[in-house]
Amino acid sequence: MNTSEEKSRLLIVEDDSDIRELLKHFLKEFVDEIIEAENGAAALEYVKSQEFDTILSDIEMPQMNGLKFLAYVRSLGQMTPFVVLTAHGDHSRALEALSLGAFDFISKESKKKMMIESVCAALKFGREMKSSKNDPVRSTHLRKIYTDMSKSSEMRLRKIIEEMSTTG
Repeated sequence: MNTSEEKSRLLIVEDDSDIRELLKHFLKEFVDEIIEAENGAAALEYVKSQEFDTILSDIEMPQMNGLKFLAYVRSLGQMTPFVVLTAHGDHSRALEALSLGAFDFISKESKKKMMIESVCAALKFGREMKSSKNDPVRSTHLRKIYTDMSKSSEMRLRKIIEEMSTTG
């Protein structure tokens, strides 16, 4: 948990309540506050009124999918790190999310450790970005780093897709 005055905050957006509970269980020791939403439309209400260090969002959801939700958050000018959850074989959608500015992607079948590492890295980066809001030079620098990291994740996913197509 965070020892500084401001609590770390995570928004989990997932339509399957069992998966939401599992994610919350895995992450509760790494973040001070976890808010849950069952789809992008519900999550938008939180994003409009609250600030989060990271958003962990499924892609396929009813009412508003994760890609539309991510695009809307970016249209608000918010650079909150997004970690997108993908179903097995949903790599093209994950690639689209990364091109929209997602921080990273993880498969729902990923190992618990990998998911925790990805979300914790995003939380750390989100806290850095939030703390730099009043420092335009640092903020611009962190935005550039975020963009570069997103591109790196996109290249990693493209490599995975390429390897799958040559071995399959």
